[in-house]
Amino acid sequence: MTRPDEGTIAGRWMATLARAQALDGLALHEAISAALAELELLAPGRLRSGMAEDLVRLLLGRLGQGDVVALRCLDRLLEVGGEHSPDRPGWPRMWAAGRLAALLRAADERELVDYRAAMYEVDRLATEFAADPGIRAIASMVQSSLVLASNPHDMATLHGALLEMGTLVGNDPKGAPILEMMRGLVDATQVCDIDDGAALASLLELVQRTSHTSDAPLVHRAAVAAAPMLELVQSLVAGVADGDLAAHDHRLDMLQELADRPGAAPTQRGFYLSLRGGAALRQGSEQNPARLGAAIADLRSGVTLTPAHHPDRVVPLGLLAWALSRRAEVTGALEDVDEAIALLEQARELAGGAGHSFWASVNDLLAALRHRRGDHGSQTRQIGLEGLRGHVWQVLLQPDAIAARTVARTAAQGATLLASRFLADQQPVDALRALDTGRGLMLFAATELRDPCRRLIEAGRPDLAHRWRTEQHPPPPVRQDVLDVLARDAGLLDPPDLGEIQSALRALGADALIYLVPAGNEPWGWAVIAPAQGEARYLALPHLVIEAGTDIERYLTAMATRDLTVEDAGEEGDTARTEFVDSVEALCGWAWKAAMGPIVTPYLDGERVPHLVIIPMGDLARVPWQAARGPDGRYLIERVALSQAASARMLCDTAAAEPVRLTPAGLIVADPDTGGRARKLPAARLEAYAIRESFYPAATYLGRLPRGAVSNSGAGTPEDVRAWLRADGVAAGAMLHLASHGVMDTELESASSRLVLAEGDLTADELIDVLGGSPHHPIGLVVLAACHTGRSIHGYDEAYSLATMFLAAGVRSVLSTQWSVPDQDTSLLMYLFHHYLVIEHRPPWDALRRAQMWMLDDARSVPDRMPEPLRRALDGSDPRRVAAWAGFVHWGQ
Repeated sequence: MTRPDEGTIAGRWMATLARAQALDGLALHEAISAALAELELLAPGRLRSGMAEDLVRLLLGRLGQGDVVALRCLDRLLEVGGEHSPDRPGWPRMWAAGRLAALLRAADERELVDYRAAMYEVDRLATEFAADPGIRAIASMVQSSLVLASNPHDMATLHGALLEMGTLVGNDPKGAPILEMMRGLVDATQVCDIDDGAALASLLELVQRTSHTSDAPLVHRAAVAAAPMLELVQSLVAGVADGDLAAHDHRLDMLQELADRPGAAPTQRGFYLSLRGGAALRQGSEQNPARLGAAIADLRSGVTLTPAHHPDRVVPLGLLAWALSRRAEVTGALEDVDEAIALLEQARELAGGAGHSFWASVNDLLAALRHRRGDHGSQTRQIGLEGLRGHVWQVLLQPDAIAARTVARTAAQGATLLASRFLADQQPVDALRALDTGRGLMLFAATELRDPCRRLIEAGRPDLAHRWRTEQHPPPPVRQDVLDVLARDAGLLDPPDLGEIQSALRALGADALIYLVPAGNEPWGWAVIAPAQGEARYLALPHLVIEAGTDIERYLTAMATRDLTVEDAGEEGDTARTEFVDSVEALCGWAWKAAMGPIVTPYLDGERVPHLVIIPMGDLARVPWQAARGPDGRYLIERVALSQAASARMLCDTAAAEPVRLTPAGLIVADPDTGGRARKLPAARLEAYAIRESFYPAATYLGRLPRGAVSNSGAGTPEDVRAWLRADGVAAGAMLHLASHGVMDTELESASSRLVLAEGDLTADELIDVLGGSPHHPIGLVVLAACHTGRSIHGYDEAYSLATMFLAAGVRSVLSTQWSVPDQDTSLLMYLFHHYLVIEHRPPWDALRRAQMWMLDDARSVPDRMPEPLRRALDGSDPRRVAAWAGFVHWGQ
C-alpha cells in the first residue's frame, strides 16, 4: 500500500490546525480528531511527533475553557508526540501537563475506573515537577477533581490542593479574578459542614463568571477548570431542605444543563442526572409524589447510562433505592421497598467493601429496608454493622481531626440508631458492637494511624511503611492502601467482641462495662451492659432524656455559660458561681433516677464494692455520674467505684498493656507563670509541693513554689513537659502530676484541648506526637488537676480530650476533670488521692474513690504527712459540696 505524500498531509493538517484556533468544545474536538487522523497516515518520525506536539500545545492553551470534550484525543497525541526524541527540550514538561489534563478529562467525563491509580500518577508527576509552579498548579487542580469524584468526604485534601492553586495563581496580576474564585473555593471547603446552599450558589456564579476569562495564562486557566468540581459540591447541597423551592428548582435546572451539554459523554450525563435525582430528594424531606417520580426517572436514566461494572454505578443505584424508599414512605407502596432492596444488593456487590466511599450509605439503607420488611435476622444485622465499617474507614481516611468531624458525627449517629434497632430486637451483643464501632472514631484515627509502620512491615508491605515514614502528609492513595492492609491483616475496623471485653474487665478488676445512650428517636434511653461474667443485657431507661426544663438541661446550660471559678467581681460573680453549684447539686437526684439506680441495684447485694466502667454517650459524658444521689441521700460513690472509658476498643488496649510501677520519681508541674493569660493558682502550688514532699521526693518540680518563686528546676514550659515525656529510661519516673490551667476550644478551625503552661500551651494533638516518639518511657499515671481536661473537644465524638489522648498514647491510668474545679478543694482531694495510691497501695480507681469518700466524711481524719498549709485549707471550707469532689474522673488501669 502506497503511503500518502507527506507534503499533502502536512498541508491539510495545517489548514485544520488554523481552523481549530477559532473553535471550542465539540467543534474543537472534531477538528483535532481530523488532524490526528492525518497524523496517523504519516510514518513515525520527527515530522509526526512535531505535529502532535503542536496539537498538544493548542489543547493545553485552551484548557481554561472549562469544557474538556476537546481533550479526548490527548492521550493518543502524547503517544505520538513521544515517538521521536522523547527527551527533547520542553517535551517532558508538556507531556506531564498533557497527561494531567487527560486525567482531568477522564475524571470530568466519569471514565476513570481506578481513582487510586490516577491519584498515584498525579502524585508522582507533582513530585517530579515540584519546582515547576505551572505543573504543580495543574496537579493540584486534578487532585482536587479526583479526590472529590472518588471521596466527597475528603474536604481537607481538597482544601489543601485549592490553597496551593491559589498561592500559585496569586503571583500574576492577570490572575486577580481567578484568585478571587480560588479564595471562594477555599472558604467553601474550609467549612466541613457544607450546608449553606445560598452561599455556594453565589460561589458557583462567581466560578461561572470567571470561567469566561480568556486572556489568563495557562496556570490560571487550569485553575478555572476546577469549575466542574465546584458544580459537584453545589449538587451535594442542592437537596438542602431550606424551603426555597424556587432556588432548589434553579439548582436542578443547572444540573440538567450540565447533563445536556453538547458532546457530553454518556457516563458523564448519567452522573449529572443521578446528582439531579438525588438533589431532588431534598435530603429525604421531599414528600410530593410527582417530584419523587421525576427524581426516580432521572435516577433510572443515571443507572442506564452508567456501564454495568463502572464504580460510579453504585451512586445512581443507591440514590434510586433511596428515592424509591422515600416514595414508599409517602404512598405506602411496598413494591418500591422491594425494588429498592434489590437495587441496594446490586450496589453493595459492586462497591465491594468498606473502602468505597458509598459503602456505608448503601449498607445503612439496605439494613433499614430489610428490617422494615420484617427481616430481623443475623444477616440483616451484619449488613448494618458492615455499613458502620464504612463510616470508620472514611474517618480514618481523613488527613486531620478537623476534616474528620463531619464524618465522625454521622458515624456516631448511625451507630446509635443501629444499636437502638438491635435492642428493640433484643440483641444486646450486636448493640454493643454497633455502639463501639461508631464510638471515639476521631481519637481512634489520631492514634491508630500515628505509626502503622510496624504492622505494615509485618504484613509484607515495607514499601508502604517507608512511604508513610517519609511523607509528612501522606496523600489519599497512600492512606487508602495503608487502610487496605490494616483492615485486611490487622482487623483495624473491627470492634472487640463480648469475650474480649470480658477478658479486659477481669484484667482491670471491673465488674461490668456500661454504655449509657440518651433518648433519641425512641422516647427512652438505654443502658447496654457487658458484665465481666455472663450474658450481655440491656435496660430501657425512660428518664434518660435531655429535655428543656429538666435538671440535666439546666445543668448543661449552666455548664456552658457559667464557670465555677469565675472571677467576676461582686454580686454578678457570686450569682454565676451559685447557679453553677446549684445546677450540679440538683443534677444528682436526676442521675440516680434516670440511670444509676436501675443499673447498679443488681451489683449491691454483696459486701464487696463493685467497680463499674461507663461509656456515657453525647451530653451524658458531661454528667458527674459518681455524684448520683439515691433516695436515702447517699451518693453513688459511697456504694460503687466508677471509671470511664473512651470505648470498649480502648478499654481492651489498656487492659492488655503491662502495668507500670510507680517510683518516687516523676514530674510535677505547679501553677506555671502564664504571663497573665490565666489566673494564679496558689492552692495548686501547696498541693503540688506537698505531694512531692510526701510521696515523690525524687520527682522533678517545675513551676512556682508555694510562696511564688519559680522552681530552680524550671518554669514549667511546654518544652519542659515534652522533654520529660520523651525521656528514655526509668530515672525520669512514671508519674506526671499537672496542677495548672486547662482550656477547651471547640471552634472549628482552632478546636483543641490544651494545658496552659509557662511560655505557651501544650495541646492534645501534640501529646499524641510526643508520646508516639517515646516508646522507652512507659508512664503509669497522669493526673490532670486542671480544668476541663476530660471534656471532649468534639461534642458528638465525646472521647477526644487531653485525658483520652494520654490514654491512647499508652499511659496506663489518667485522672481528668469535667469542669473548672475549685482550687482549694482540689488541693485536698489530690493530696488524699496520692495518699491512698502511694501509702495504702490502692489502684488508681480505688484511690480516687477513697479520696472522694474522705471529702464526704464529716468525721474524716487528716493523714499524718499532710503539711500544715494544706490542713488549714479545711478551715471554713465544705469538702462535701458536690462541686468540690465530683469533677474528677478515672480512666484506664
